[in-house]
Amino acid sequence: VLGTGVDLGAINVDSYVVAGLTDHIIPWESAYRSTQLLGGDSRFVLSTSGHIQALVNPPAAESRSSYRVTDEPPFDAEAWAQAAPTLPGSWWPDYDQWLAARSGDLKPAPKRLGGAGFKALAKAPGTYVHAS
Repeated sequence: VLGTGVDLGAINVDSYVVAGLTDHIIPWESAYRSTQLLGGDSRFVLSTSGHIQALVNPPAAESRSSYRVTDEPPFDAEAWAQAAPTLPGSWWPDYDQWLAARSGDLKPAPKRLGGAGFKALAKAPGTYVHAS
């Protein structure tokens, strides 16, 4: 129906938004806007890399990477850039801590595949990977 839209503010789960400083596809300021559109609490992370490198940035003992992050993003992207400190290393450990704070207790993996009326069709990774 013309004139109807999706109210992103109605999404009330917390969001961890990652952007790349030199991303040529999604400018970081556009990604930052998500923090203002989504409901719930937002944590915005700006990696110092581009489109792919911003995400594929594994933690390493000797990393030349850095990132910027804040928990309470201001309305304006430029105000965020002025307030957000630069931290050394990969943003992945920060994400791990953020996610752990929102996750339940760790449980052991099931001893058998399938369960509760769902029979396992094959062992991992599955037969579909062999299809051509």
